[in-house]
Amino acid sequence: MGKAENKQPETLKALNIFNLSLLFLLIALPMSGRRLDVGQGKAYKTIGSALAAARDGDALYIHAGQVYREHLVVGRGVRLQGVGMPVIDGGRRGNVIEVRANGVTIDGLQLRNSGRSSRVDYCGIKSLESTALTVSHCVFRANQFSIMIQNGKDCVVAHNDISSDITYNPIMGNAIHCWKSDNMRIEHNRIGHNRDGIYLEFVNHSHISHNTINGCARYGLHFMFSHFNVFDSNRFSHNQAGVAVMFGHNVTMLNNLFVDNQGSSSYGLLIKELQFSQIRGNHFLRNTVGLLVDGGSDLNVHNNEIRDNGWGIRLISASTNDTIHHNNFVGNTFDMTTNVSYNRNLVDGNYWDKYEGYDLNKDGQGDVPFHPLSLFSVLAEEDETVLLFFRSFLMNLLDATEKLLPTITPDNYVDDTPSMKPFKV
Repeated sequence: MGKAENKQPETLKALNIFNLSLLFLLIALPMSGRRLDVGQGKAYKTIGSALAAARDGDALYIHAGQVYREHLVVGRGVRLQGVGMPVIDGGRRGNVIEVRANGVTIDGLQLRNSGRSSRVDYCGIKSLESTALTVSHCVFRANQFSIMIQNGKDCVVAHNDISSDITYNPIMGNAIHCWKSDNMRIEHNRIGHNRDGIYLEFVNHSHISHNTINGCARYGLHFMFSHFNVFDSNRFSHNQAGVAVMFGHNVTMLNNLFVDNQGSSSYGLLIKELQFSQIRGNHFLRNTVGLLVDGGSDLNVHNNEIRDNGWGIRLISASTNDTIHHNNFVGNTFDMTTNVSYNRNLVDGNYWDKYEGYDLNKDGQGDVPFHPLSLFSVLAEEDETVLLFFRSFLMNLLDATEKLLPTITPDNYVDDTPSMKPFKV
């Protein structure tokens, strides 16, 4: 009897520990959300009615078969999942979807016909102060701005197809527009006609990769006041002015393709007041200007292919302490030009297809320094009307004079160790 009485408290104690552990386990497990189906013959006929009934963690499955003419405000952390790529049409009024919650996912939808205004920025998706928003596998058409994220954090925009039919400049918006946001991932998007393909202002610690952007009316990519960002493996082609990275520092540009960005004021990549940044492994092909550096400081331009451009690199204004090395300059009309005589940049160890020197000791480096600035390019930088004499007898005479008297061009723009062979990029 005594032994049985002693065992009972031990049994109750073990049972209480088990119940307490089970309670903690249940609390720790995430609550599984519900599935709410929207569409013809489904529980909800409109997306708005499903959103009104939704709770955080729910998933709305929106079925194709009808055009949803709705304007949506997402105020809970839900998933909007398209089934069969359904269309949500804003009827050219207001925002198609406005996100006002954290942890929202929008996937597999076609969003079209936002409002259009020269005073208000209407969007396919507009997010205000949201964390962990994901927009993926969506198609955007005929929107003023396709995706706008303001005060966002840890958001993902991936695998979307974006273009617009708006050509009137005052109401033409950007495909992906981010303002005052951090830790953004923008990747694997295909972007066609818009004002800017991707626009980032006050956006830090973000990664922009594997996007294809062509046919934009202004920039394929536009950075402003944005720091510690990486953009790599993107393709920018046939944009009016190429890519612009302005007023920032610690930006890394890797393995991008800048091709066929041509026009009177066009370039592959424009650098404006940028510091402590890397430009490496990129291909600049058939642009009016491959790389324009205006006020760049402490830049490392390394192992790039600069081929068949009008101007390969233009260094203008107060560009200082930049290192330009191990790049290939091939087939450019002018490899390098500048509008200042004083140079505090290092140009060293590049491959120049115009180099006519020799390598007697066979160490792979030319024994005679190369002067990348042609006299004609220096004159053209001062007065563009000189270009009327391009490929004329006068130009040939200037080139011959320069070879005889290389001191005519600034002697501090010189590559002392030109490579005899191109580098692998």
